[in-house]
Amino acid sequence: MKLRLPLIAGLAVTLLVSGLVRLTCSAQQKEFDYRPVTVVVYNGKNAESKELALYYAKKRGIEEDHLIALQTSAEETITRAEFKSTIEDPLRAALVERRFWRVGQVAGQGTIAMQTTVRVLTLIRGLPLRISEDGPAPALGQSNAASVDSELALLGAFDKAVKGPLNNPYFDKKERFYQLPITPMFIVGRLDGPDKATAKRLVDDAMAVEAEGLYGKAYVDLALKNEAGYKQGEDWLLAIAGQCEMKGIPTVVDSLAGTLPVNYPMTDAALYFGWYTGQADGPFLNPAMKFRQGAVACHIHSFSATTVRSPLEYWCGPLLSKGACGVLGNTWEPYLALCTHLDKFTSRLLAGQNLGEAAWGATPALSWMSVVLGDPLYTPFPVNPVSNDKKKNTDYKALRLAMARWGKNGPANDDLMKNLKAAAATLKSGPIYEFMALHSQAGTETPELAAAEWFKLALQTYTSAPDKIRILMEQADARRREGSGRKAAKILSDLLEDYPKAPEVEAARAWLQQLRPTP
Repeated sequence: MKLRLPLIAGLAVTLLVSGLVRLTCSAQQKEFDYRPVTVVVYNGKNAESKELALYYAKKRGIEEDHLIALQTSAEETITRAEFKSTIEDPLRAALVERRFWRVGQVAGQGTIAMQTTVRVLTLIRGLPLRISEDGPAPALGQSNAASVDSELALLGAFDKAVKGPLNNPYFDKKERFYQLPITPMFIVGRLDGPDKATAKRLVDDAMAVEAEGLYGKAYVDLALKNEAGYKQGEDWLLAIAGQCEMKGIPTVVDSLAGTLPVNYPMTDAALYFGWYTGQADGPFLNPAMKFRQGAVACHIHSFSATTVRSPLEYWCGPLLSKGACGVLGNTWEPYLALCTHLDKFTSRLLAGQNLGEAAWGATPALSWMSVVLGDPLYTPFPVNPVSNDKKKNTDYKALRLAMARWGKNGPANDDLMKNLKAAAATLKSGPIYEFMALHSQAGTETPELAAAEWFKLALQTYTSAPDKIRILMEQADARRREGSGRKAAKILSDLLEDYPKAPEVEAARAWLQQLRPTP
């Protein structure tokens, strides 16, 4: 089913509460420790779920009384009645019993969590994922189907309507979540995946990477869907490419129709954003493809999180199985405008927010279809990293520093390029030369000409065949975009001859086929 914009008059009431929030922080603090305000929820009927909950709590330093066991189904999909009786009601009761909440009545909103000492729910593999539709087929834009996670994000609103999306009071707020008195709302993340090892890895990778920060390349896969009802998604991806580039992240943008081809040389992938197919394809069909540790990935599709327990079906499970550490998805049809706005998500993530804050701060609707897979506390781009190993990620760090210092002066300005060239020569860095090739094309009608010197140096510096093949494909694409289809095809044809045994040439062959379609 295609993603559609919602044809609804509006969303339900925004739940903003004026009650005091008892948290150990002040509005002026730049850093906040979310661990003391995190509740870990697991399936008490599932030994694996309990094991993972204990593992996460120990690794993150979360107190034992912040673990809550629910007696619920281990199936991914449950009914609304099952959700209420085995998850919603027992979890509310536990939060009140442990004095995490003070519940009261608010005029016009009914029973509500007026005060809270907890702000985050980490859901553990073994808990249900989806709530099925209950009753006759709903009107367009209305449904009582939802993700368990999005429903629990508004757990503190006892009497909310359950027939469609509700406004997210945290959406697009400039403040950090802990600074806002949105007491009925939680940040929700889920440690889940195709197997227990994957769920456990999400914890280990998050903690390992956030100590220093996430480094690598970004891959943005456009679909050229600019017609009414779709352009918003394309705009998100274009904005993400610009954000990543300005952060100093080498960003490869695929502007050919369709997804990136099979065996595309997607090396050092730290960020991936794309659309628009129902099942994982392209580079993700390559058994050798692996994300960088700590990677964040999202493919926009209505049913990307129909299941997260398969390494092959839909999108979320396959992305996790390829090593991604943070993945966003939808359990049922969300409508495009109510998906997580990926440009806002990326902006918040790059600014130093954790995965949960960035995702829910960019999602307009709650009691709806979104799911955040990964440790919600994971901070891939920390403002103040606790570690700085000068022997790791030196070229990617040089790019970040250069863009922070000179990147605001306009694309490919002299100071930036001069300093990047010196750094690339000193470090013998293919990634820096590749960044220069990509960055120098901004705003020019002759992208290959602008990038020719940097393409040449990148080819000379990179040592692996996949990297060299990607550079040649980027060069061919630059030729294509400046109107030289014949020269683009020549680069791809030569590439096939020069690397006949490399699996990645399959991707070049696919691009060549688009340029030279058979009759």
